[in-house]
Amino acid sequence: MRLVRQLQEKLFGIAPWDADKITDEWFRAHFEYAADVVNHWLGSVVDLKTARLLQFGCGDGITDLALVLRHGANAIHGVDVRQEYAKLPRIAAEQLGMQRIPAALSFQTIQPSAPLQGQEPLYDGIMSWSTFEHVQRDQLLPILRDLCACLKPGGYFFLQIEPLFYSAFGSHLRRYDDIAWHHLLVSEEALWKVIEGYDGELNPDEVDFGFADFGPEGYKKFVFHEYQTLNRLTADELVDIAQQAGFAVAKQERRTYEPAPVPEELLARYPREVLINNEIFLLLQKPV
Repeated sequence: MRLVRQLQEKLFGIAPWDADKITDEWFRAHFEYAADVVNHWLGSVVDLKTARLLQFGCGDGITDLALVLRHGANAIHGVDVRQEYAKLPRIAAEQLGMQRIPAALSFQTIQPSAPLQGQEPLYDGIMSWSTFEHVQRDQLLPILRDLCACLKPGGYFFLQIEPLFYSAFGSHLRRYDDIAWHHLLVSEEALWKVIEGYDGELNPDEVDFGFADFGPEGYKKFVFHEYQTLNRLTADELVDIAQQAGFAVAKQERRTYEPAPVPEELLARYPREVLINNEIFLLLQKPV
């Protein structure tokens, strides 16, 4: 299929697209904001127009599509344990009027913790958007080591996590529960009752393209299971494990979010900086 797209692009160029057609807010957030952030961080150290890039945890592929269309990325290979990227041709047609996705994109389904080392040639850059909070703790170091091995010497890896677990909405359940730090204050059973009983509207930018696969009640169960399996990683722990894996920290930014006063009982249990650290941007480099 990719060879067909390559031939079509040689003959006709990249298929026409129109961002003015975008109506879905989840699509817009990833096509615009997420892609711009990746371009700002990774594009400042890697020439996207010539680089071979790996997206670890590509999801539906919308950000990768934007990096090609809006930032001129040359080649992106996306990997994920789910096949949400299979929806991308339909999504691109609906949201951009685009009849075929660019040949610069390729995707692969992988098994959890399956090594990627050995793919040739090595990548110039790697990126990962809100993925590593879902990696099981005992797999964090092996996976980061594997990704380091996939990079060319001197290559860069940009990753982002938001929200971090101990932050106000680190449960990833804000679409159903808008009480700050609620997941740290009540039992899992009490939290599920809140999610299960929710019957309001969902914010459009919180509804991904997997929602229709589950239906309203099935989606609640899906996202709650995602919450239960979060690795509860802190920014300090992420940086430490990345360094153990062989990366050097080139740059990082930690963003805070405090939508309400932090409950005193939480301040007695956790460092304040952990409770208000909502997001981390981390640029890593493989030593030359």
